[in-house]
Amino acid sequence: MSKTVSDYIAGLSGTPAAVAKELHGAILAAGGTRDSVKWGHPIYEAGGPVCLIKAAKDYVTLGFWRGADMLDLDPRLAKGGGKGDMAFIKVKATGEVDGAQVARLVAKGIALNAEKGDPFKS
Repeated sequence: MSKTVSDYIAGLSGTPAAVAKELHGAILAAGGTRDSVKWGHPIYEAGGPVCLIKAAKDYVTLGFWRGADMLDLDPRLAKGGGKGDMAFIKVKATGEVDGAQVARLVAKGIALNAEKGDPFKS
């Protein structure tokens, strides 16, 4: 049986569990993506991968595949190491989750995929 995003979140504890639940809800509320678990964590896709959430011990990473093109939308976005256009936000508390801001970032990620194509194929 495939692991669902709900299963992933249910397997977390403490602050990361609460943050992941809130981020998942905000991403789904933004609309336009479908969720699944790939590479061991939740992925949200629309015309290719848009964003991910990945829990660590004390925070949850919210990552965007085309985040390098979105740095001006949120000062917390930081480019990841290595190749690619990904950028990430480390979310350490539920109070740091702004549903409207998550919706803006997700919408921009969807728009960039529509404009540039699937990040895995471009």
